[in-house]
Amino acid sequence: MNKRSLVGPLAIGALAMSTAASAFVLLSPQRTWSSPPDYTVDSRGLSSVTDGNGGVTRTVSAIVSNSAWNGAGSGTVVNAHSGSVAGFSLGDGVPMLNFTDPIGACSGNCLAATFTGFFNGSTITDADIVTNTAHAWASLGEGCSNEFYIEGVMVHEIGHALGLGHTNVGGATMFPSVSACNNGPASTEADDEAGINTLYANGGADPDSCDDSNTCGGQAPGGCWCDSQCVQFGDCCDDGPC
Repeated sequence: MNKRSLVGPLAIGALAMSTAASAFVLLSPQRTWSSPPDYTVDSRGLSSVTDGNGGVTRTVSAIVSNSAWNGAGSGTVVNAHSGSVAGFSLGDGVPMLNFTDPIGACSGNCLAATFTGFFNGSTITDADIVTNTAHAWASLGEGCSNEFYIEGVMVHEIGHALGLGHTNVGGATMFPSVSACNNGPASTEADDEAGINTLYANGGADPDSCDDSNTCGGQAPGGCWCDSQCVQFGDCCDDGPC
């Protein structure tokens, strides 16, 4: 079923550090893209970002970086390029990252938000992102004084677009708030990687299916994916010690 809904805006806040166990959250119902989406990143950029093109290039680079979702262990799960968002429309199957908010959905403490309600069964069909221009923005490499780094915020939003909700693990990319001048969310942490691998590693198969004894199910929330989470969670299935 396709429906319009807004889930998981990133809000202003202080990122608390935590040693909590892995607690990633998947959107409900669980869903993934059938192939890596290619996000059109608004070529107009943000006027408050003074890196030469309003943060466009650095946002694209952050989204596809191996420090983020594409380096989490499931291979390439998202692509991105600069382009026009003149045809921005929710649910049209063309994923866009808009550096404005034509829907008027993100205000107050909301920094950016993702529309995650477009899917058929377990397949995501669209997930557009909007930005609150009432806040001051910067990109990494600029001086920062109470601005918010566009790279980290948008890597967080892409996490929602790929099928992840908010975690309670402080310091993770999918933690629901971020402080000014903190670009930590641009690099995924163990909790984020466990979540994205649960969705996309091994083709999204049942994580216990790699072992008839189902022993890997107790290694991590949702199970572990054979070797892909071996470093984090120890021996996975019947592959022997890591």
